[in-house]
Amino acid sequence: MAAETGFTKGEKTKRLPGIFRFADFELDRNVYELRRNRHPQKLERIPLDLLFLLIEKRGQLVTREEILERLWGKGVFFDVDNAINSAVRKLRRALADDPEVPRFVVTVPTKGYRFVAELDDLSPGPPRREKRSDALRVAV
Repeated sequence: MAAETGFTKGEKTKRLPGIFRFADFELDRNVYELRRNRHPQKLERIPLDLLFLLIEKRGQLVTREEILERLWGKGVFFDVDNAINSAVRKLRRALADDPEVPRFVVTVPTKGYRFVAELDDLSPGPPRREKRSDALRVAV
């Protein structure tokens, strides 16, 4: 796994280029940083990696098993449930997100989590805005 993101080599550049803005936050993969109103936020590696994963799969369920595999790898032997819960708590604290009335991270009981906020992609190229409804469309 790559030390700075928890993702395997080559994964990080393929999955989420550039900068994404939601509410008054910016998530910048290039400098591995979460900013609020342009000010860097203190966030440990695991909760930050969790945010990258949730935004990468925005609008979709990210299972607890996916989180385990992406952030810690297979075959780990520790209290995974508490580790995931702790990472989610720290992430919500950094985002000032209330689990009872979430704006960003929704809990899907016994399954996992979903990132639900609108995103602005600030990567070079034509601007793209993704909304919750985009993530919920089903191909027929």
